[in-house]
Amino acid sequence: MRLEFKFREATPPERRKEVVEQVAKLGATSVEPLFPGEQDPELASLYKAEGVPDERADEAVSALGRHEAIEFAEPTPERKLIA
Repeated sequence: MRLEFKFREATPPERRKEVVEQVAKLGATSVEPLFPGEQDPELASLYKAEGVPDERADEAVSALGRHEAIEFAEPTPERKLIA
């Protein structure tokens, strides 16, 4: 499962690193910025966590949602492309 979350803009890089490590401990196979290299502070604060086990997704969203450095966390909505 994929999750998306947003850091509060004032969150320092070392605190972001700690949160990323916590999400990885919940089973995410990768945690990275949604827009790598983005200079806009708001877009740069958006992250994605890939490969979170389905059985731990609710726990991960809840843990992130309670964290003072996180503005919001949610599962990525499933999208279907119509050709």
